[in-house]
Amino acid sequence: MKKKYHVRSTHKKSLSFLIIPSSSNKLIKFSIPYWIPSFFALLVILTVSCASVLSYIYFDVSDDLALADLQISKLELENTAQSEEIAFLSNNLKEINLKVQDLDSFQNKVENMVGLEKESNVVELEKENNEEVLTYLITRSDVRPSLFDSSYQEDIDLLNSLIESQKESMQQLIVNVEEKLKYLEARPDFFPAQGRLSSPFGYRISPFSRRREFHHGIDIANSANTPIHAAGSGIVTFSGYQSAYGRVIIISHGYGYTTVYAHNRRNLVQVGDSVQKSDIIAKMGSTGRSTGPHLHFEIRINGIPINPKTMLEN
Repeated sequence: MKKKYHVRSTHKKSLSFLIIPSSSNKLIKFSIPYWIPSFFALLVILTVSCASVLSYIYFDVSDDLALADLQISKLELENTAQSEEIAFLSNNLKEINLKVQDLDSFQNKVENMVGLEKESNVVELEKENNEEVLTYLITRSDVRPSLFDSSYQEDIDLLNSLIESQKESMQQLIVNVEEKLKYLEARPDFFPAQGRLSSPFGYRISPFSRRREFHHGIDIANSANTPIHAAGSGIVTFSGYQSAYGRVIIISHGYGYTTVYAHNRRNLVQVGDSVQKSDIIAKMGSTGRSTGPHLHFEIRINGIPINPKTMLEN
């Protein structure tokens, strides 16, 4: 008995197309594989999908680029404003620094004129503080976002603080200068009378006892009625007659200074009078223990006589 074999059909599915031209009776027939339409449909779908995805990506990237352009433009504007601010602030700080230096120079000049001395560490500290503030104001501009940022007010406050500090320093300088001028006016360094130095300060042979004695002042000899001047400003604490000194005036100048003017012919001031340096206070004479018209002049510091020449020469 013969075996029957089933032969699988090898006929492939296809699509047949029939074209009937209107100009002729001849038919045109052709076939295409069944999978080609499916392939083209799938290709169209993939193309549309890819186009959609690419379009989405394109517009999304375009939006990002547009946003990035806006941010770049904003940053460029901010950088421009910041550069203008740095230049503006730097120029102003330079001007302020010059003014502060001028004030310091003026302060030092005034202090030198009146003989005021400031400790070197104080000068260096003030200089460092001023430079630190000015440097800080310049460098901080690198991190400020814009010219009109609220931190600009902080810079103004710092500048005002610096100026206020200089103002206080100048006010203190005025106080110090006034005190120094008051001291210089009171300091008994004005030569009290014209004439010849007839007897110095220190040990000498007494013209009366012919013995060695200590002379507590200097003698300035001249003719009677020669004007006698106050060596410094002060208050008259004595104006009268003492046996050895004759007519004598004593002036308290403050700061521990006292001056004595003895052997006067006439006193022109009274106790309690306020006198200024170089004021005429008496007329030269020879009252008391005296050998002729002259002024016996003493300078005492805290009651202790010193050589008047050392102060008068300075």
